[in-house]
Amino acid sequence: MSGEPTVFWVGASTTGGLGSPASGVRRLEVDAQGGWQLDEPIAVGANPMFLALRGDRLAVAHELAPGGVSAWSVQADGRGLAPLAELGPADGDPCHLAISPEGAWALAANYSGGSVTSHPIGGPGPAAAVARATFAGSGPDAQRQESSHLHQIVFDGTTALGPDLGADRIRLLELDEASGALLEAGEIAVHAGAGPRHLVVSGRLALVANELDRTVSVLDLDARAELGWSPVDEGVMPRALGVSAIRLTRGGVVLVGDRDADALAGLRFDRAARTLEHVASVTTGGVHPRDLELTHDERFALVADQGSDSIAIVALDAEGVPQELVDTVPTPAPACLARAPR
Repeated sequence: MSGEPTVFWVGASTTGGLGSPASGVRRLEVDAQGGWQLDEPIAVGANPMFLALRGDRLAVAHELAPGGVSAWSVQADGRGLAPLAELGPADGDPCHLAISPEGAWALAANYSGGSVTSHPIGGPGPAAAVARATFAGSGPDAQRQESSHLHQIVFDGTTALGPDLGADRIRLLELDEASGALLEAGEIAVHAGAGPRHLVVSGRLALVANELDRTVSVLDLDARAELGWSPVDEGVMPRALGVSAIRLTRGGVVLVGDRDADALAGLRFDRAARTLEHVASVTTGGVHPRDLELTHDERFALVADQGSDSIAIVALDAEGVPQELVDTVPTPAPACLARAPR
């Protein structure tokens, strides 16, 4: 029902590198008026920077130099977590992960490892990597694109898409649900120096937030081609932080976290013309918007401002255009907002 609150699980940094050190993950509930309730932290291990939910399974990417993945079961009350698969190693700084369609595996994007790893999350035993696809490549930005840097994993049916910020590529993989084996299935090139960070799939198109040059690309998944790209907000002075997460509303508005402006940007997506136009930006009142997510009714967007220990609640209009900041949730170093299913 539209009046029911939306539940999020908040991933956070425990290291204090950006924002205050957190103590674990937290359950956040947001109602239809933008009111919120934040539970106490639950310890799940060091640096649970990204979370993925499928059913009652919660997979955690522990973003550390050794890197690791763990899995937890959301309890029947919807508030507690129980261990499912203990921490197992990945390939180095896993910064994002996704749970496979059948729920048995988590695929992790390893930023410094330049790879995607598959991890069993059904327990018992550790969620250690059983397979990996390692990539090579570079881009024109010598400091940020010296090698392959996988930044996200998104499932589109049985195919996993992995934006590679370091090589200006979207890597395509197929997962064997029986064994966890990974098969490389090609790639989609984006324009040089883009630095693809996160994407969202819409039908047979994908919209990609390019961190380095502050653009959003439109990709044809069938043709495996970039159709074009548009600036996120040309009125913003770049600060070498770039853009971060991306979402698409049911009304056709693309929402992008803008770390150069500490804002939530909205771009109207013309599906027929396959173009994007900036229509609004709302400052979040915080610092370093790393992730964002929508309430189920799409009345609000939540933005995790890691650098200011806060989550912004931004009102959206009927299409999804950002309108105004309505409230701020204080919590240490929020890095991820994983929305629970209804």
